[in-house]
Amino acid sequence: MAHLELVFMFLTIAGSILGGMSIYWVRSEHPLARLGRRLFVGTLLAFGGIGAVAAMLHAEALLPAGLLAGFLVIGMLWETPAPALQSVRDY
Repeated sequence: MAHLELVFMFLTIAGSILGGMSIYWVRSEHPLARLGRRLFVGTLLAFGGIGAVAAMLHAEALLPAGLLAGFLVIGMLWETPAPALQSVRDY
């Protein structure tokens, strides 16, 4: 069982890195923005699968995976303020 806990923790860390990269790609209007959206949805689905398997096995890695999935959704939906336009004065 300890081996499965390590696998779940590794998958959780890898999923959080992939989710963070996907949020960066989507937010920065990177050429990979379309891939970033797909990667984000895939990461959330993977977290759901990890959570389902961890719940069936009563693994303790369920809590970090659920929290990180929630934080990824918050990170994607967080609205950053648009930069204020600077007024240009004619002298």
